[in-house]
Amino acid sequence: MTTVPARIVALQPVAAAEPISQQELWDGFYSGLYCDISDAEKLFLGTQVKQRRLAWPPQPHYGESWPGMHSRMQAWEKHALAMGRESVGKVLTEVDPNDVGSYTFVSCTGYAGPTPDMLLAKEFDLRRNLRRTFVGHMGCYAAFNGLKVALDSLAARPDELAMVTCAEVCSVHLRPEATKEQVVVTGLFGDAGATLVLEAVDNPSRVEGPVVLGTHTETHPETSEAMTWKVMDDAFRMTLSPYVPLYLSETIEPFVHRLLEPHGLRVEDVAHWGIHPGGPKIIEFVGDRLNLPAGATQPSLDILGSWGNCSSPTVLLILDHILNDIRPAAGEYGVIMAFGPGLTMESALIRF
Repeated sequence: MTTVPARIVALQPVAAAEPISQQELWDGFYSGLYCDISDAEKLFLGTQVKQRRLAWPPQPHYGESWPGMHSRMQAWEKHALAMGRESVGKVLTEVDPNDVGSYTFVSCTGYAGPTPDMLLAKEFDLRRNLRRTFVGHMGCYAAFNGLKVALDSLAARPDELAMVTCAEVCSVHLRPEATKEQVVVTGLFGDAGATLVLEAVDNPSRVEGPVVLGTHTETHPETSEAMTWKVMDDAFRMTLSPYVPLYLSETIEPFVHRLLEPHGLRVEDVAHWGIHPGGPKIIEFVGDRLNLPAGATQPSLDILGSWGNCSSPTVLLILDHILNDIRPAAGEYGVIMAFGPGLTMESALIRF
């Protein structure tokens, strides 16, 4: 639970490129790459992803040759910076840049120094004494790591604003590896970015939402091999066990209870849910185990269908969708959650 609740004063998601339909991606490239895998098309389209935005679409970047790590990291830096630049530029029209005292940049898909937070701080002429943090390689739940850095910053310096950017370029890590596991991985992941700005509040019940009331984290190391994200010679490599939805469904009830109980809330008190779309079965299993009402998981399915799993910014895409399309009533509660290597489970309670 956070010691200082924080209001989200700005949130701006951005796309890496124009959307490409899942069927077009399959017909134009992946049908050839996975031609020897039985049921590959069924697995690929069974992700329930309808379209994705890819900074590095498979054509023309892959196929005849496979780029090495250097080219991939150059592409990551270019596109992560571009998404960061666009989303930061948008949020800074809503707040005074001089009030931003801490800035955290989150990305799991690449590395470069100077880190993007430093380059963007210079570009936007942010304060010289800006406290900067780069969060790398923590997986799909990493937005919460950035969020918690921001919350800690506000607890220490409540008169400042805290800014967080998530930007992922998953498309730079396509591999010439034809397995059923990789069919699912390549069928799920897209590229996206998002930036949010938070301010500390003394009494969350007296301010307009959305307000982050608390967070909760759990790690289950006994399932650490169920989801991995390794740096290889040619690219990063993800593994994803089909048992991940089952593992999560076995632990999700007590996990959510431990988030809500300090605030005197139960699952039935939460009107809005943002479940990280690691895949359709994860959304389904979590919704079923929590006994959520019909439609409660739809925002997560909407983002899965229209964006894919974009790693760290995905939960922010869902939150933006809830805020701008679902439009919660003032005072309603929401829970956002994400999962990643560890297995690690992250969550936050929001009052709209």
